Amino acid sequence: MSGTQADRQIIEAAQDPSEMTAFPSCLGRFAPLMNALMPMFLWIDDAGRIQGLGRTLHKALDEAEVLGQPFDRFFAIGRQGHGGSLCPNARDAEGYAPRSLQPRESSGLLRAMARERAIHLTLRARPGLSLRGEAFAMPEAEGGGVVMKLSFGIYLREAVAAFNLTERDFSAADLAMEMLYLQEAKSLVMAELRALTTRLETARKEAETQALTDPLTKLPNRRAMEQALTKAIAGAAAGGAPFAVVQIDLDHFKTVNDTHGHAAGDYVLQSVARILRDALRAGDIAARMGGDEFLLMLRGRLGRDEVRALAARLIAQLEAPKWYGRSECLISGSLGAAFSQDYLPEELGQVLGDVDHATYASKEAGRGCLRFARPPSM
Repeated sequence: MSGTQADRQIIEAAQDPSEMTAFPSCLGRFAPLMNALMPMFLWIDDAGRIQGLGRTLHKALDEAEVLGQPFDRFFAIGRQGHGGSLCPNARDAEGYAPRSLQPRESSGLLRAMARERAIHLTLRARPGLSLRGEAFAMPEAEGGGVVMKLSFGIYLREAVAAFNLTERDFSAADLAMEMLYLQEAKSLVMAELRALTTRLETARKEAETQALTDPLTKLPNRRAMEQALTKAIAGAAAGGAPFAVVQIDLDHFKTVNDTHGHAAGDYVLQSVARILRDALRAGDIAARMGGDEFLLMLRGRLGRDEVRALAARLIAQLEAPKWYGRSECLISGSLGAAFSQDYLPEELGQVLGDVDHATYASKEAGRGCLRFARPPSM
């Protein structure tokens, strides 16, 4: 707002009778200027009654009859959530009551408030809104009591919304509108920061997922499986849930690559990934460990017959012809399996090595079959 506009606002407010709040004769000559310059002032006499108030404060009270009414009818001393006025001298004043100000008990408290200068009030009609400001003692010749210059402070935004306040309701020198602009700018910045945080968190999760996912088959990769196995082994060693591990090495995959090309080989690997995903239960994990090697982690205590049945289904599906265009791609699988319950806690670190040996035993036995790493524990 320019200086000329500010001056015009003061002059208009001072000349507009509708903007004035009645005053006793002792302050009558100052009424227009006080309304224009301090639209949030409040004058209380020594009897604890309201003798004058600014137009904006009157608007906030939403009462037709305010002058001459007890201060305690509209205000309580203290901020929202606090029990007192936060004026140490006022606490010592005779007759002080934290929750209210009784008309005939107000003299000592008013004098203490004026000495302390700082004052906090709460609107009784709206306990969620607090006022803050300064208190000044009035000379006895001018009617005595205390004049307060108040503001909504940190509750400005809520007050503007609650009382439909506009720029005209504040002094031209008041920074209320600038504070509202700053609050709005802060809200916009915070919203953008939250959106940025969300985008960064999404990007972080996507990066973590990519780091733990095989890009071709979309299965978990070696790193993801190693992390899962580390947790499973630690849990089983501590007496937690058992698990089984099944390794799958594709048979004849190199022939597919050499004969039909790497595109056909990629297609076969993706087909194998679908077969494994469809065969597993919720909570089980299938990972591509690299090349034509896959690993399954099956949670819970499983018997050998259950794993044999699973292996038979997988081998049958692996050996089913897979067509890449007009090229028939034929593969099989050699499987090795191990059960955590067949190991002592201190031996569980050997599971991966043992299942690898069992897989090679399958290849030596003619491929397309299953071998177990250890005999069942007794």
